[in-house]
Amino acid sequence: MKNDLIERYIYAVIRYLPLKMRGDVQKELDGLISDMLEERCRDIMPTEKDIRVVLTELGAPEELAVKYSGDENKSLISGVYLLVYKRILKIVLPIVASGIAFANILRFCQKWEAPPNPYITIWAGTWQIIGLTVWGTCFAFSVITFVAVSLERKNAGVNNGDFFSTLPPAPPKKTQIKPSEPIGGMIGAVFGAVLFLVFPQIMGAWLKDAGWVPVFAIPVLRGLWLPIVIAAILGIVKEIAKLIEGQYTRRLVIFTVAVNLLMMICPAVVFLNGKIINPDFVSNISTLITDEGGRKAVLGLITNFNLFVFGIIVLTLIMEIIIILRAGRAIRQQKNFTAS
Repeated sequence: MKNDLIERYIYAVIRYLPLKMRGDVQKELDGLISDMLEERCRDIMPTEKDIRVVLTELGAPEELAVKYSGDENKSLISGVYLLVYKRILKIVLPIVASGIAFANILRFCQKWEAPPNPYITIWAGTWQIIGLTVWGTCFAFSVITFVAVSLERKNAGVNNGDFFSTLPPAPPKKTQIKPSEPIGGMIGAVFGAVLFLVFPQIMGAWLKDAGWVPVFAIPVLRGLWLPIVIAAILGIVKEIAKLIEGQYTRRLVIFTVAVNLLMMICPAVVFLNGKIINPDFVSNISTLITDEGGRKAVLGLITNFNLFVFGIIVLTLIMEIIIILRAGRAIRQQKNFTAS
């Protein structure tokens, strides 16, 4: 049966469930509600009051989602918080583990020197990488668990019995967020931080007389580790919020725009630093160009390369803000259509 309240109720249930379950649960709920309305109203067209009575008999969407998931037992984290918590763990922990492992592998390769017994060195390095990866993953697990427990305790018992006023609108396709989008964003945030902090020398060029010379002054870049880490954390938090919401809601639009504006400060601190370009790179490039005009043009590009990187990052964040605001406009149009 096509009805806005029923569609919103069903969406409020399936939004917490794994993707592979949503289609079957949606069909089952739709059929169940239709049967209950038919039994209640017989040949009479159901009114909104009838629909509300039937949905109230089914219970709050969060409770129904927990029943479908099979996670009804009380524990440290329970109810809908448990569903969201498990979903975040499944996505975030592999990303954190792979990012830490990748960073430590690069660090190991970077410091590699031919030892007397390479097998012992490789064995020790492997265990060090495993240990740091396990420690970092356990730390991420602890943080996520602490946040989930805090949120549940804060909202424990807060239920006035009227869930209809809090039902989210069933989103149109263009406002829905595929899980692959925030997952890709989290991976990008982790590996971006790893690239600039652990292996920044990969960004450079092979020069005939000097060998491989990095573009950035590595000590200066690593000295600016704090804004790089803050940017990565903000990026991960933003993507986790998208993952939890599952659609571009009004609060998600506001949150994402605010985070992106904050994130612009971090690359500004890093890439607007006048000492970030490696002077050896500039001097070696200048010796390769004999033409005076060409030298000035090339040196102008190189010395302002940090501005180019800063511009790309800021442009990317602005483009995301534009996309988010367009999604917010679609949400407003949907609300106006529903209200009319």
